[in-house]
Amino acid sequence: MTHEDLQSKPAFGHHLGIWYPLAWHILATNKYWSPSLWLPKNSALVIDIYLGVWWLLEIISVFVCSKLFHWVGIGTYFFVFLVGFRFLDIMFVLSSILVKGFYKIQGDWISVNRITLLVIGNALEIMFIFAILFRALGVLLPSIAGTLPPLESFFDSLYFSVVTGISLGYGVPHPIGWLSRLLSMAEASSIFIVVIAVIGYITSEKKRVREQKHQQ
Repeated sequence: MTHEDLQSKPAFGHHLGIWYPLAWHILATNKYWSPSLWLPKNSALVIDIYLGVWWLLEIISVFVCSKLFHWVGIGTYFFVFLVGFRFLDIMFVLSSILVKGFYKIQGDWISVNRITLLVIGNALEIMFIFAILFRALGVLLPSIAGTLPPLESFFDSLYFSVVTGISLGYGVPHPIGWLSRLLSMAEASSIFIVVIAVIGYITSEKKRVREQKHQQ
C-alpha cells in the first residue's frame, strides 16, 4: 500500500481518535466540488491565477452589489452564495492541511514559505468575504443579521470584519442578531484555524526535514 493509499484510508482506532477517520471522509468530499483541488499543485502560476480570479470576483461583487443592487434583491443573494461557496472551499482546504495532509504528500508544496504565504492570503480573503456577508446580510436581513450601530457602508463592514477576525473586539459596532453573531463566531474561528494550519504545517515540515537529515 502506497503512502497516498494510507492517507486515503485511515482506520478506526487511529491514535488521534475515532473522529479522525470521520473528519477524513467528510473532507474527502471536496475532491468532487472544490475547484481548489482540481488545480495542479506543481504550477504556482495556475494557482496564483485561480486566487486572483476569486479576488477579482469578490471585488466585482462589492461594486455590483453597492452600485447596481444597493445591497438588496436576488442579485445580492447570488453574490452572497458565491462568496459563501468560496469561504467553504477555503475552509475545507485549510482543514485538509490539519486533518488529511493534502499538502504533506511527498512532492507537493516543496516550499514552506509558499504555503505559508498562500494560507495568510486565505486569511485576508476570509476577512474580505465576511465583510461582504456582513454588509449584504445586514441589509437583506437586518432583524437577524444586523449590528449596532448599523453598518452604513462596505468600509464599515470591512472594518467590522477585520476587528472580528483578528479578535480586537472594540465593541463598536457589535452584532445584535443571531445570524450576525453566528457569522462573527464563524469568522473568528476560521482565522484561528488559519493560524493553527500555518503553525502545524511549518512544524511538521521542520520535523520531516530533521528526520531526513538523521536518515542520511
